[in-house]
Amino acid sequence: MLAESWLYEASFPFWAERARHSKTGFVEAVRLDGSSLPAAGSRVRVQARQTYSFALAASLGWKSKQARDLVDDGVDALVHNCRRADGLYGKVLDHDGGLLDDAAQLYDTAFALLAFATTEKQFPGAASAPLASVIAAIEAHLRRPAHEEGFAETLPKPDSRNQNPHMHLFEASLASFELDHAQSELSRVREIEQLMEQRFFDRSVKGLRELFAADWGAHPADHFEVGHQYEWVWLLDKRMRLNGSPASTTMNLLYKKAVSLTGPDGEIYLSHNHDGSLKSGSQRCWGLTEALKAHLVQFARGDVHAGQRAIAAFDRLWSMHIAPAVEGGWIDQYDQDGNAVSKDIPASTGYHIYLAFAELQRVVDQLSL
Repeated sequence: MLAESWLYEASFPFWAERARHSKTGFVEAVRLDGSSLPAAGSRVRVQARQTYSFALAASLGWKSKQARDLVDDGVDALVHNCRRADGLYGKVLDHDGGLLDDAAQLYDTAFALLAFATTEKQFPGAASAPLASVIAAIEAHLRRPAHEEGFAETLPKPDSRNQNPHMHLFEASLASFELDHAQSELSRVREIEQLMEQRFFDRSVKGLRELFAADWGAHPADHFEVGHQYEWVWLLDKRMRLNGSPASTTMNLLYKKAVSLTGPDGEIYLSHNHDGSLKSGSQRCWGLTEALKAHLVQFARGDVHAGQRAIAAFDRLWSMHIAPAVEGGWIDQYDQDGNAVSKDIPASTGYHIYLAFAELQRVVDQLSL
């Protein structure tokens, strides 16, 4: 399979050679030709996503020893350079050691949880202590009082509410539950799923809202992101597969909205207004990977049209974002008119592509690829 050979023969080796920073952690990006791009720091989410990506690579059968070495580097950087005194994770790693920005964000801390849970599943004992520590820190410092619902998106608590970091905490909690089926992790998963159904998904606008006022009222910058609508479809299906209980009834509504916001040639634009008009015409690689995952989920559930959409999404992903790039890399971003606008190859995008291609391997025999 084209995607499989690209993973094992091109992309995993590409980043295994280029991912490490010479001092600490993983680099934020490389140049479009694959050469190094000096920078003082890198986002903490990149450290977590790269750690996750190499653990995933090992789980897919790619060079276990080399992957383990890279994962160990990632865990070490996260624990010793990205973790705050309270056990939460900062925003930007300093490659000379420590943090350039130590602001605590649920988004980055959720990705640390995802990295540790995935690492521990693949390499038992490699991340057990930091995994337990980050779970405790999330519950101790980010959980909001019951009347506020959900988790603090930042510390100090912001004056608005945000869907996206909760979605990634849901994803990370699923990975933690998958590891040892702890009921505490499933309880958090269920809690966030309920929050999505009751707050994030708005039946009056028939879609997933992104931003809210502190009291869950309207926010002037709220919008739709079609990629997140697709992403939730896959996450809800994964929850169903992990614990066997029925899928959320919101799942099909999310998929329907996402398909309605997708362009006629499969364009996944970054954001739309609630009336369906375009807000941002940026086309990012991650939007297509999330569309591919959701189409695969719906196809596996018996939707033949979703299978056709999956093929189209893969073809677009390959032709726009992978084939034109240096071997093993990607073109991350296009503008509304289809012009490539990426200035570098961001390492963070690999997490999206690798997971989408891993999902593709699960159902490829049923598709005409």
